[in-house]
Amino acid sequence: MLHYKLMQTLSNKIIRVIRFCFYALFIITPFAMTNTTHELFEFNKMWLVYGISILIFFFWGVRMVTEKRFFVRRTVLDIPILLFFFSQILATIFSIDSHTSFWGYYSRFNGGLLSTITYIFLYYALVSNFLYKEQLPVRFAKRLLIASSGSALLVTLWGLPSHFGFDPTCYVFVQDLSTKCWTAAFDPTARIFSTLGQPNWLAAYLSILLVIAVSMFIKVSLANKTLVGKFTNYKLWLLGIGLLLTYTAIIWTGSQSGFLGFWAGLFVFAALLKLVAIQKTGFSISNLWKLKSLKILGLLWIVFLLITFLIGNPFPPLQKYSLGNLTKDTQEPLRTTPAGPSLENNITGSGDIRLIVWSGALDIFKANPLFGTGVETFAYAYYKHRPLEHNLTSEWDYLYNKAHNEYLNYLATTGLFGLGTYLVFIGSFLFISLKFFLKEKSVTNSIIPAGIVGGFVTILISNFFGFSVVLTNTYLFLLPAFFLMITGKKGKIFAYPKKTQETYRMNEFTTLQFLVFGIISILSLILMWKLISFWNADKAYALGYNYNKIDQIVMANEYLEKAVSIRPNEDLYKNELSQNLASLALAYAQENNVQQASQYTQRAKDMSDAVIRNNPNNIVYYKTRVRTLFTLSQLQPTLLSEAYQTIIKSQELAPTDAKIIYNKALIEEVTGKPERALETLEEAIKLKSNYIDAYYRQAIVLSTLAENTQDPKQAEEYRTKARERLNYLLTNLAPDFTQAQELLKTLD
Repeated sequence: MLHYKLMQTLSNKIIRVIRFCFYALFIITPFAMTNTTHELFEFNKMWLVYGISILIFFFWGVRMVTEKRFFVRRTVLDIPILLFFFSQILATIFSIDSHTSFWGYYSRFNGGLLSTITYIFLYYALVSNFLYKEQLPVRFAKRLLIASSGSALLVTLWGLPSHFGFDPTCYVFVQDLSTKCWTAAFDPTARIFSTLGQPNWLAAYLSILLVIAVSMFIKVSLANKTLVGKFTNYKLWLLGIGLLLTYTAIIWTGSQSGFLGFWAGLFVFAALLKLVAIQKTGFSISNLWKLKSLKILGLLWIVFLLITFLIGNPFPPLQKYSLGNLTKDTQEPLRTTPAGPSLENNITGSGDIRLIVWSGALDIFKANPLFGTGVETFAYAYYKHRPLEHNLTSEWDYLYNKAHNEYLNYLATTGLFGLGTYLVFIGSFLFISLKFFLKEKSVTNSIIPAGIVGGFVTILISNFFGFSVVLTNTYLFLLPAFFLMITGKKGKIFAYPKKTQETYRMNEFTTLQFLVFGIISILSLILMWKLISFWNADKAYALGYNYNKIDQIVMANEYLEKAVSIRPNEDLYKNELSQNLASLALAYAQENNVQQASQYTQRAKDMSDAVIRNNPNNIVYYKTRVRTLFTLSQLQPTLLSEAYQTIIKSQELAPTDAKIIYNKALIEEVTGKPERALETLEEAIKLKSNYIDAYYRQAIVLSTLAENTQDPKQAEEYRTKARERLNYLLTNLAPDFTQAQELLKTLD
């Protein structure tokens, strides 16, 4: 027998543990990173969120068992959230790659159905366990916001030194306090990214919490009624310094979307405070100016603008108004980032590329209007609808796994239903928020809620020019929960259960309770074990993948085999392993080890076959299969025809991919069809008019034809055409192409 008070005490302790889990979620997640996994940052953050969610699931379940009731708190956002959830399920069911849709695109994982389930679960876990009593939810929500802002400040302090060449992340990864561990493309002295892994992601995360921190600063300032109190309040000083440093970090990310998102959120925050003030005092400039909260906010605006003037901003047209440029020699031209293609380095502007990708996203939607191609399948769907203009950009051979616009990404991958329900969820929260501010008469009580809504708006803006990541999606779903927790006591924002808690409590544990407790425990352990196993598999895959890239194929094989043994259903591992096995087969054949070569050849072929059977729409796997079969064809020439059929299928999945056409020409050349190879190379050039490799290959094929023909006139025609290709190449595309220059000399 357990006394009722003992059960109540146990329930309260469980609530305390869940509370600490949420603290961990917001404080630790931004710092989750390691250089032992395939993706250093996002993967580890997603896995930590999953791990904390499993713990919350376990303790919430134990609380239900203890209180002898199943409960999920109803909120006013239930219908929008469930509609969005339903749209993601349907998009996964009708997906062109259901495995990717469930887990998410490999390495990122955020955005897959499983991550959406997790974010929604966390929302309901938060409101169900803490949205009760009179003051507890308000205090806890504020403490979570304080913890989140504190964590953001630590992330800022971690990232700022990298602007000056001292990156703590490099010290953690390679024990070198510099920026040498990063390539030139990821130089943090140019754009800091701290523990987030990418400048835009850092700016998006910091902008959310900076707006909220502004609201906290104003709140603390109002609590100090005397000037002396303001100067001696360490909280105020800490918040103030944190605001300045965080804003500086946002500027040093060089992220236009994050910078714009912060100012949009700050504008919304100010507008909401003014809305409440107008309802209280009437529309009067003098009355509004008397409000201390708006005075403080105005002062902060001035400080932020002053910092912008002193150190610059991410927008090139506005950089001329910064102190650095104004004090330069007037004869020195201003340095700005090129908006379009640069004649100097041929780097296409990100804005130009975005417009092209957005155009492709719209074409994907037109072909799949209702449910899209499937959650997180943009990487595969985009190939089929990629505009020809993409081939003329500097990123023509990059794999785009996102539309770089969250809304177009949802439209392409989940259709009208997915985007519609997503916008309904966002619109519902904004509508509920607006209703609160229209009814609220106290500016003081509106400050933190307005900060939450302002932070929410920053996500919407940064997502328009980019895409969500783990932290931004976490806040997208949990900021509304914070808002409900802080404003819910005002009434009519969420519904209480009809029965009180005590109705569900009894004085002893029953057999059923022990049984349910056992099921919850076993399920939680299984989920955690699966999570850890997947993480270990990814570590093995990361090592195998990297060894493969540097041609250490024996070492790579050991780790890839380990990854496949841990997760035999992960075709990404098998895809990489099939290529590795093909390389091993060729290596053994060169050592005259026929038996081993034959075994590895068969395994590589069988594994590649299985991957393609399971993923008939994954263009990435088809490309790998072509390379695998081409390698194996050196041992079994009959496989060359299968490689050719595979590349034809690849062409169907990616009709505007010039590199696929180019590789098709290489196979035709190897199989003794040079004339057809020339025609195919011409097709590649039509897709990409500045395709250097295609022009050079045409010259090689023509040169070879000239050497092999017995007709002197025909040989001269071939040489003339080869010279034309090389002259065009050297004149218009690559003047310093040494190999082309040498080939031209031989033709002359």
